[in-house]
Amino acid sequence: MVVGFFCVCLVALAQQGEPLSVLGRHELACPVCEQVFTTVACVQSNTRGGVDRDLFARALGPQPEFYRISTCPGCGYSGYGDDFEAGTIIPPDVREKVLKAPRLRLPAGFTPQSDPRELDAADRYTLAITCYRWRGKSDEALGWLHLRASWIAREEGSSLPRDSRLQRVMEYIERWRPTMRAGDNQADIELRMAARVAEAITSGRFNRYQKPYVELALALILRRHGENSQAQTILDRLAGHEGFAPPVREGIERMRDSIVREREHQQEASALFERALLADQVASANRGPARYLLGELCRRLGRADEAKRWFDQALAEPSLPADLRGWAREQSRPWESEKTEVRSQKSEVGRQESAGGRQGRNR
Repeated sequence: MVVGFFCVCLVALAQQGEPLSVLGRHELACPVCEQVFTTVACVQSNTRGGVDRDLFARALGPQPEFYRISTCPGCGYSGYGDDFEAGTIIPPDVREKVLKAPRLRLPAGFTPQSDPRELDAADRYTLAITCYRWRGKSDEALGWLHLRASWIAREEGSSLPRDSRLQRVMEYIERWRPTMRAGDNQADIELRMAARVAEAITSGRFNRYQKPYVELALALILRRHGENSQAQTILDRLAGHEGFAPPVREGIERMRDSIVREREHQQEASALFERALLADQVASANRGPARYLLGELCRRLGRADEAKRWFDQALAEPSLPADLRGWAREQSRPWESEKTEVRSQKSEVGRQESAGGRQGRNR
């Protein structure tokens, strides 16, 4: 996988002494079929990998969202850790659905003797969503499962096969990374860097051989943070580009497919959160954040008018946390407005170009 750009981030953060996230194994007993199995969960985490505006927090080390859901290898019953706690009551009709009809379907080859780690996180979330629907869980709870499933699609779809030219481009564009200061959000830093890369492309810095690789690097950053409208436009243009090696072209198709999966879960999450809010199912302390999150999902889905309406409602909540208040104000304008800031920094970019020398442009 292409990791040069992101390795630079992780090395810098690790040097700050932030502990890595840690996985642990523990036993669970399925409340449906009573099989005891070993699951893997994140027992120590952090958010130093940055927080995307839809609240996806990345860790240094294993990503907690990949280990939040456990699945019984015997019957497929799935959920969070507390869905397996002793005393969890599964109604007879739900047990019937899980075990007999319509029955949970596990991937081919996954048996009661399989290691739960062999089951992809996306499959675990799909099973958990089905279990939550059968158990009659709240719209808000289902919305969170769909939102987390969208993060899985994003993370799994944010990589490409190793390619030497793309690797060199990823290293080259590091010159446009803003300085990260204490308290800065890594995700914001990377998106500001993406805006500077976009400005460099628009200003004609790259020839016709270099430009596709720089555009692909830009799409990779945008895809990593779920800015899919911009990423999709670039990836659609680059699909089938003959200058890329076949594995890279295949990787681009996988990225495009992952955007479709992410959006499907975002659509479901937005509908569920809206129903929960309109039905007054959300606790008063959480209404501001819920309205912000709904606005952000609408923004990512291209529903600008709805996004503005929900952002405005979130800003009207006195209890909205300060960081979400700032994001709501920023996100009410298009991502492209980042270019306004970038244009004011063109002289800085030029100085960085000169300081870095011209050798990178001949790669």
